[in-house]
Amino acid sequence: MKNDVLYNEMNGVDRDAAILRTLKLIEQKIEKQVATKEDILQWQLEELKRLQFETGEKSNTISELNTKLLECRSQSEGNRQLINKLITDIDKLQQNIDWYKRTYETRSLVGVIRDKLKHLFR
Repeated sequence: MKNDVLYNEMNGVDRDAAILRTLKLIEQKIEKQVATKEDILQWQLEELKRLQFETGEKSNTISELNTKLLECRSQSEGNRQLINKLITDIDKLQQNIDWYKRTYETRSLVGVIRDKLKHLFR
């Protein structure tokens, strides 16, 4: 009977020790998982900061490019208007050249004098 009590006490101590060892192993695994997850979380936070910084830089670049695009559109519109004005001026000058050709190359001297007299009496 004494042996049974002693065996049970020893068995109980061994069981308690085994439970403690198991709990320590579980605790170590959990701590290892927590440390791993903290490392992952830290990496994700750093990555998030890096991505936010890159997003800010890209937003600034987009803003600058939009500003340049507006300037180019404005300049293009101004150039288009200038080209249209120059084309109109060239057309008027070509009409004047044609008038002078008709007047002084193809018409007679009498017709030229008659046109000049008409303009004088008006």
